[in-house]
Amino acid sequence: MTAMSKVDDFQKLLIDTLPRLRAYAITLTRERSSAEDLVQQTAVQALRAREQFQMGTNFTGWIYRILRNNYISSKRRSHRTPVCMDDMPEDTFSRAGDQEDKVLTQQVVKAMDKLQESQREVLILICAGGLSYEEAAETLQCSVGTVKSRLWRARRQMEILIMGRASDSDEAVADASTEDRRSSRKAATASSDLHA
Repeated sequence: MTAMSKVDDFQKLLIDTLPRLRAYAITLTRERSSAEDLVQQTAVQALRAREQFQMGTNFTGWIYRILRNNYISSKRRSHRTPVCMDDMPEDTFSRAGDQEDKVLTQQVVKAMDKLQESQREVLILICAGGLSYEEAAETLQCSVGTVKSRLWRARRQMEILIMGRASDSDEAVADASTEDRRSSRKAATASSDLHA
């Protein structure tokens, strides 16, 4: 493969990924102009670092990680309050449909805004972005198991927020999860007391 064809292949991968990157950037920044800036910054950075990328490896995970790292860096620098997801265009998450679809879309967007950031991000990457568990794990720099766990919790929480009251089994899982967190905190406190 010639150097020129490698550049062409890289540029094609980048161009093909831009629409999904843009949707992901909008969900992170919650503002179209900031999202466009983030995508542009990511594309420029990716072009500069194209020698570091090995063709045939996971381009999607690589480029999404660049975008996410740029977002985290900009967030640390600017401390701006996020724009409510109500201000996002509806076509970010779905195609235009009849009135019932629009109402459901608004409910979904509002429910997503109530998710923990880590859960919302996994839900967007996999359900809206079309990434595999492995690509999402690479993007978020965590294990596939963590991705699956966050996605399960995000879907469960979305069901509760959109459909109403949780089932008894969901409440039992939530109670067990809360109890596990309390136990972990107690163990960590006890351990730090012993080392103090």
